[in-house]
Amino acid sequence: MKIIAINGSPRKDCNSAKMLQKWVEGFKYIFPEVEVKWVDLYSLTYTGCRSCFSCKRKNGKFYGQCPIKDDIHDLIPEVYDADAVAFACPIYFGELGAYTRCFLERALFCKTSYRLHHDSLAPKPVPVTMIYSMNCPKDMASELHYEQHWNDIEAYISNAFRYPSKRVCAYNTYQFRNYADYEMEMFNEEEKRHYRDEHFPIDEKTAYYAGMDTAENLPNT
Repeated sequence: MKIIAINGSPRKDCNSAKMLQKWVEGFKYIFPEVEVKWVDLYSLTYTGCRSCFSCKRKNGKFYGQCPIKDDIHDLIPEVYDADAVAFACPIYFGELGAYTRCFLERALFCKTSYRLHHDSLAPKPVPVTMIYSMNCPKDMASELHYEQHWNDIEAYISNAFRYPSKRVCAYNTYQFRNYADYEMEMFNEEEKRHYRDEHFPIDEKTAYYAGMDTAENLPNT
C-alpha cells in the first residue's frame, strides 16, 4: 500500500506542511506499515499544461498520458497508481497556489477525456484530499466566494481520480514569526496569534481525522 503526500507550499515546515503531516499520521494510524511518498513541489522544476494535445491524439503514443519530460513526468502516473493522495497548498487570491495548480493542470487534463461525458482514463479510483491554508478569515473567504473556485477544481479532481475528493481548510493562519518586521496594518498580531493558538490545533486534528477516514474507506480494499 502506498500514499502520496504533496506539499504545494514554498515552505516545507509551516501551516500547509503541518496539516499534510497530520493527514499522513491519521492514515498511518489505520495502516501503520503504509509506504509514504512525500513531495515538495517547490523543489521540482516543471510547467503547467503546454497544450500539445498529445494526451488526446487517437491511437497516439501518449494517449491518456502527459509526454512532457520534466520533474513531474513520472509523478503523474504515480498519483494515479497510489492508494490515496493528499495535496496541501496555500490559497492565494482565492485560488490554489501556482505550483499546485500547474501540477493539477497536467495531471487532470491527460486523464480527462474529450468523450461526451469527460470520462476519466485513470486506471482505478483514488481518494484525494485537498488541504487548504490561508491568511484569509473564514467569513471573508465566504464573502469573496472562495468556495466556488475550490468547488470547480475539485469537480475535475473527483472526475479524473474517479472518486469524490475531500476538503480540509485552515483559515486565518499565522504568517510570520515576527509581525513587527512587516507592514501589516490590516492585521493585529496579537489577535492572529490568539486565533492560531486556539484554532490551528483543531485544524490539524481535522486533517488527522481526514487521513483516518480516507484509510478506513479506501475504494480498493
